[in-house]
Amino acid sequence: MFVDIFQRVAFLIAVSLLGWYVGKKFKISSKDISTLLIYIFSPIVSFVLILDSPANVGYVGYSVLFYVVSCIAAVLALWVGQRIWKDNRANLFAAAGGQGNVGYFVLPLAIGLLHGKEGGAAAIGIIVFCKVASTIYEFTMAFYLTARSLYSVRKSLIMVAKMPTLHATILALIVKYFGFHLPEFLSSGLNGFTGGYSILGMMVIGLSLARYEKLIPDWKFTAYSIIWKQGLYTLVIISLFTYFFNLNYAEKIVLVMLASNPLAGNIAAVAAALDVHPEKAAFAIMVSTILALVTVPLTLAFVF
Repeated sequence: MFVDIFQRVAFLIAVSLLGWYVGKKFKISSKDISTLLIYIFSPIVSFVLILDSPANVGYVGYSVLFYVVSCIAAVLALWVGQRIWKDNRANLFAAAGGQGNVGYFVLPLAIGLLHGKEGGAAAIGIIVFCKVASTIYEFTMAFYLTARSLYSVRKSLIMVAKMPTLHATILALIVKYFGFHLPEFLSSGLNGFTGGYSILGMMVIGLSLARYEKLIPDWKFTAYSIIWKQGLYTLVIISLFTYFFNLNYAEKIVLVMLASNPLAGNIAAVAAALDVHPEKAAFAIMVSTILALVTVPLTLAFVF
């Protein structure tokens, strides 16, 4: 397990470093790439993931539960953040505090570890729908909390309502419910966006860091974000759901992976798109991802 996690983390870091290199060499804007991710790649990937999922629409319950838990965690993080910072770092802390890196970390890790195993298909199916909830969270609640540091409630809500990921998810659920299927040429073509989405998402981290000639890390923001997400969040979520819910084996695996994963990569995209401390978000995500080498295997070993 450690080798598999190490390889995946190393690859994610390498992609981020590649983003930093091309950002320095070609002066590519992280904000432009983030706009592509938010308005093009994210809705298409959410649509494809739902249609291709082996699970049925009944799994939507997992999406709803994960989304609600993420929103509650984000609101609590905002309350804590406003007592630590008096600027919009509190909003960024809240956006990052709702959930972790489901799409670029948990989903490929689950497929690698659980494919073909007993209960593996069910666990992967749950994670797919949690990934959909994760994407919706990032471009609704997380986007709203970050935007609120710059705009009014009304304007922030209007911006969220225009997020195409929300519309694409609703459309995909309707299509799946009625059993419609896309033509083969269209399905295979859209699947190509999935790989690009993961790569661009991690490259945004490096591109955000490349904007600055001399990067001064915000260790306070990084430390608090990691303590919240990979410490308190993990402990509270696993304890609550283990105590109050009668989880089967597949659900317990999903719970541990979703609770102990690193900071979400797409928070860097949201921060870059809104220009709210993107370098602080990118640096914290990079450190958090490296720490996942230790936190994820230890949490899995402890629970099981």
